[in-house]
Amino acid sequence: MSSNTYIPDIWALDYVIALFYILIIFLVAFVYRSRKMEHDSSYNYFLWALSSKIVGGLGFMFLTVYYWGGGDTYSYWNTANDFTTYIFENPLDGLKIFFKSHSEMNWYEYKFAYNRHNFLRSADTFTTVKITAIINMFSFRSYVVTTVVFSVLSFLGIWNMYYAFCKVYPHLKKKLFYAFFFIPSVILWGSGILKDTITIAAIGWVVYSFMNIVILKRKKMLSLILIIVSTLIIAFLKPYILYVLYPALFVWVQSNLKSLIPSALYRKMMTPFIALLLIVSSYFLAQQLSKNAGRYNMKKMETTLQGFQSWHTTVAESSDQSVYTLGDMDFSTTGIIKKIPSAIAVTFFRPYVTEVNNASMLLGAVEGMILTLFSLWLILKYRFNLLRLIYRNKDILFLLIFAFIFGIVVGISSYNFGALSRYKLPAQLFFVIALVLINDRTKRLNI
Repeated sequence: MSSNTYIPDIWALDYVIALFYILIIFLVAFVYRSRKMEHDSSYNYFLWALSSKIVGGLGFMFLTVYYWGGGDTYSYWNTANDFTTYIFENPLDGLKIFFKSHSEMNWYEYKFAYNRHNFLRSADTFTTVKITAIINMFSFRSYVVTTVVFSVLSFLGIWNMYYAFCKVYPHLKKKLFYAFFFIPSVILWGSGILKDTITIAAIGWVVYSFMNIVILKRKKMLSLILIIVSTLIIAFLKPYILYVLYPALFVWVQSNLKSLIPSALYRKMMTPFIALLLIVSSYFLAQQLSKNAGRYNMKKMETTLQGFQSWHTTVAESSDQSVYTLGDMDFSTTGIIKKIPSAIAVTFFRPYVTEVNNASMLLGAVEGMILTLFSLWLILKYRFNLLRLIYRNKDILFLLIFAFIFGIVVGISSYNFGALSRYKLPAQLFFVIALVLINDRTKRLNI
């Protein structure tokens, strides 16, 4: 039985099978794109977007196998691979396990869980292993092919979010394409066999579905189903994302009342009631999610943040990775508020060039430098008008609320540039999209 860190066997046949899968995927994508392009020019970028995600997934795999020589992805895949073997040998028992929670499992009964009891005792890990095992069944249990499938699944979620934004901002298709699919770290860390790949895809589906219902007013039943399924996936993997995402979405919904309620009189009458309903709903949703969130329970978040910070610092120091510090940390409300500027800076603009000591940090430093220059250019050029613009544009406001709050949380809790580069993906994606919209709106409003 392999250990969690066992390097997956990769043979020439794996690459041959992966190439076959990629050819089939692109053939299907080409046919689909050809049909869609007759009615929507957004699909000009469909194959390029798909290519960027597959390249990102394979790039992550190559770095993991041939450069880093380890990582969480090995643990997920090795455990899922042994679980797949168990399913083939015991189909009925394997099926039952899929419908059990981690708390119901007696891991000592299953040989695929040998030496992995602690690893499998959290809902997020167990869910990731289940998803990976399902994919393994259709990928010849090949680490390379499974990586390709993960990247395609991630692509589908992000593409549909991109597509919805193109419907609202059709003149920005090209710029939005770059924002969604050409942020190197988002493509690299959001395409491999990781929780982050699944959650960023699910976030894409949630935002796409909300835009369908609230703005585009189409596919409402399908969108509702997608919201429920995607929300459950995020709740199992990283419930703390929902603590930020749904309040931001509810603010966004409330700001769209004009389009939801055309009558000015009814809108004025209903606004306070709808605002109260959204606040109460957000509170009870957070409480409900928190009940079964384990270490992500809201009452335990201070302890969890401290634990993350301590663990990431220890791991980074023991493996000669790069840690960062925000100074002495007090996890009280006042202490966290004091660290907001530093947390935002480290999430979106660091590591600085002077802090780089490995290849992955260099990538982050280049991205941080570009974001710093672009952000400063917008701030210096439009000054206080920039704040007015953000307030007036409901989409930008939603994107920045999520980006900044989520960025603050991961910036405070990571204390390790390696971990931060993965955890900040949703915040980074939303922030870059917001900057693209701000740049466009400032030109169009002539402020």
